This record gives sequence, structure tokens and C-alpha cells, in this order.
Amino acid sequence: MNKKKILILYEDIGTGHKRTALALKKAFEKYDNIEAFVANPFGEKFPGLSNLTAQIYLKTIKLTPDLYGYLYEMERDKIERKINKLVGISVYKFIKDYVLDYAPDAIICTHPFSCSILSHMKKNLDIPVYAILTDYDVHAYWIHWYIDGYFVGSEEMKNQMMEMGIKEDKIYVTGIPIDEAFYKKNDKTEMKKKLNFDLNKTLILIMGGGLGLGNIKKAVKVLQKNEDLQLAVICGYNNNLKNTLLENTGKNVSVYGHVDNVHEFMDASDILITKSGGLTITEAITKRLPIVVFDPIPGQEERNLKFLLKKRIALRIKDIDTLDKKIFTLINDKTKLEKISERMAELTIMYSADKVCEIIIKKSQKNIINL
Repeated sequence: MNKKKILILYEDIGTGHKRTALALKKAFEKYDNIEAFVANPFGEKFPGLSNLTAQIYLKTIKLTPDLYGYLYEMERDKIERKINKLVGISVYKFIKDYVLDYAPDAIICTHPFSCSILSHMKKNLDIPVYAILTDYDVHAYWIHWYIDGYFVGSEEMKNQMMEMGIKEDKIYVTGIPIDEAFYKKNDKTEMKKKLNFDLNKTLILIMGGGLGLGNIKKAVKVLQKNEDLQLAVICGYNNNLKNTLLENTGKNVSVYGHVDNVHEFMDASDILITKSGGLTITEAITKRLPIVVFDPIPGQEERNLKFLLKKRIALRIKDIDTLDKKIFTLINDKTKLEKISERMAELTIMYSADKVCEIIIKKSQKNIINL
């Protein structure tokens, strides 16, 4: 029996797009007759250029975040803008050849760049193309008329896409695909024991996404003064941040680089302090872990934060110097914490990656994949 091939594309801008791609791969491979491939064409073909693009992105959001936010908002509602004109014919040919080499039966994009290119190519390419949005806001760069289906995290996003001109039957509210490990709820005490934390102290988890962004150093400095708290700081791939914290933190602070068991840290923790990246907040919502947001990146993360605040499941800290006071106020308000947990439960869509797979397979049965 020939296996059907699913090609899942991501870009190396942040880590969320790849994490979603890997969650989808794991879900597809539950089917014996499907083979899923996760690929980053530009990263493979042009690693230097890909790295430079990522560095420019990081420098922009660090040095001129307001400019990045302005550009995001300026282009947010402008459908079918200039991205196709900016991408040359040679790039289109490269992507087309890359796709044809895989000979996939369906393609999934987790980033708007590949989504745009493949929509343009769809005019001459008879392969279904789907898009997974990894934030709680719809930017116009996602909107292309030849995409066969969109998977989004909320009903609000579906309505937003319909207002932008996408037909309702192309939009599926599946939730944002995350690794299935986040759907299993582990006992808090057992996880604290496993990770070597004090069972009698409140555990604060601090994260800045896979790249360790945000003013984590200041947050740690403010909170570590209180010995009733213990902090778990996950720096991701930000080795400079990790090394700095290791040299300048107290006994109640545990510092980590990239870890593969974030789900266990979330189970052990009482509160999460983070930016508002789409994947991280989806994981926290699924774990019903109260979220405190600081230093969101202007643009998509500010929009994610608006979603969280509208749903009343997060607290925003604008002045990090007051972080400790806000944390203790939240910890001591058991009623508020229970309400947050209840609202998170209402928002959680379980096994989103599996739902995406089921929909694509069902649609494909009517088209080119005969499962």
C-alpha cells in the first residue's frame, strides 16, 4: 500500500510555527497509510538568508517594537498586498520544484509567507493547500483566494475571516494545534516532586517563548526577593539570558535553557508569567494555568493579549516593578483563580491537531486522497 504524503511547511521566525507543524506531523502519523513531512524550504536552501531574516526580525522587535507594531497594524486589513510582487519568479520556481519533489497529496502552511506563495502557485498546481493560524488574530497576509481551507483558534477569528472575504465553508474552528502532551493533566504535587521544587512554596513559571524574549531579567529581579516564592525560568534558545541569570539569581530561582517538558513545568506551576505568543498561551489555557502577560510584542502578541483580556483569563502587567504585588494579589484571590480556570476550560478545544487531520482526510476523500 502506497502511503499518502502530507507536506507541512513552516518558517524559522520564532518557534511557534515549527511546534505546530510537529504537532500536526505526530497527529497524521497515527494513520498507518499517511506519511507526514515537516519542512522549511528557505531554511534548507538558503540557511544564511533564513538566519539573517530571523535576526532582522529579532532586532526589529527588540530595538524598534513600536515600528513593528505600526507596520503590523498598517497592513492588517489590506487583502492581497505586495508580498507576491516582492517574491521573484526564481523563488516561485524553487518552491514549486521543492513541492513537486515531495509529490505530496496535500500541503499545510503554518506561516503566511509560504501560504501566500502556494496560493499564487495553486493556479497551476493541483494539490490542496491548507493554512494553520497560530495566533488569535487574523492578519491580511493570511488571506488568499486559492487556499482550500483555514484552521483557526476561535469563533471570533472565523467571523473576522468571513468579513475579509473567505467563504464560511473554508474556515474551521479547531483550536491551535499543540503537542498532545498538553492535554493530559498531571498532578501538581507529583510534578513538583519530579522537578525538584518545594511543595510548600508557590511556583512561578517565567517564559519568553522559544527565543526567551521580554524583560525576563527584570521580572526575576523583582520576584526573587520574596522567599515565599520559587521561580522556574525557561530561557529557550536564548543562551545569553540563561548565562546571565545563572550568574545573578538567588537560591529560589531555577534557570533552564530549552526544555522538552514544558507541559510538566506548567502542571507543577501556580502562575505563568510570559509574553502572549499564540502557542504558549494556548498551552497554558489547555493546562488551565493562570497567565500574567508582560512585554508582549506589538502586533500579533498585542492582539493575542486583547483576546485574553476580552475572555478574562489573563492579567496584564505594565509596570514590572509592581509585579510581585500583583502576583500575590492574584495568588490570594482563590475565587478569581477558580473563575479563570472555568473560563479556560470553556475555551479549550481538545486535540486540535487530530481535528485538523480528520478534516483534511475527510476533504481529501472527496478529492485526491483515497483513504
